[in-house]
Amino acid sequence: MPTSVIGLFEDHDTARKVVSALTKAGCDKDAVEILTETGVDTITKRLVEAGYDEDKGRRYGEVLETAGALIIADVDDDKADAVLETMRKFEVLTPEALLERSGKQQQGKQKAQVIKEELEVGKATTTGGKRLKTEVSEREVQETVPLKEETVDVERSRVERTLKPEEADKAFQERTVEVTETKEKPVVSKQAHVVEEVALTKQSGQREETISGTVRRQDVKVEEIDQKSDSSRKS
Repeated sequence: MPTSVIGLFEDHDTARKVVSALTKAGCDKDAVEILTETGVDTITKRLVEAGYDEDKGRRYGEVLETAGALIIADVDDDKADAVLETMRKFEVLTPEALLERSGKQQQGKQKAQVIKEELEVGKATTTGGKRLKTEVSEREVQETVPLKEETVDVERSRVERTLKPEEADKAFQERTVEVTETKEKPVVSKQAHVVEEVALTKQSGQREETISGTVRRQDVKVEEIDQKSDSSRKS
């Protein structure tokens, strides 16, 4: 399991000398990393990955924004003490000591920054579309159908007529008289018909859209300060 050994130095030149000394001592050059003027978040993340406390990592990151160089050497556990001893030969600094030293070197030197914003326009893809979904609904339908209907009526009529003997013999016979009646009744059936088809098609094209935005720029203006002179008169 490799161990990460860190050392904070005054400048990048010193850091290169440390790397050279570590390489001569048998340390793999690819396992040694120099960080200078790197963002606070990047330094913090790198040191947390190396096993250091997040607050300590952030402190190192804040210092490296202004001065110094940080060396991170990933070595085997049995070589960690030797690597640390080599670094100490070149004066390893704490963040506070480096800030104090760099502050003394920069006394009387003030800086202002020129800052410019740029508008970056990209593309984002959104998805949408249409979906076909069938729904079944019901409704009441009424149709009028003319139906024929036949009925058989029975009519009785009173008759007073005397039959002759020969007519009576023919009249007294059993017989059946039938009359058939016919009625129509409605018969319902259903037949499905396709009345419309709906299809989805996709077409691709290209359009242009102009994006506008407001960007800022900070400039540095140099102004002359009026000099004031003190004069004294003797009376």
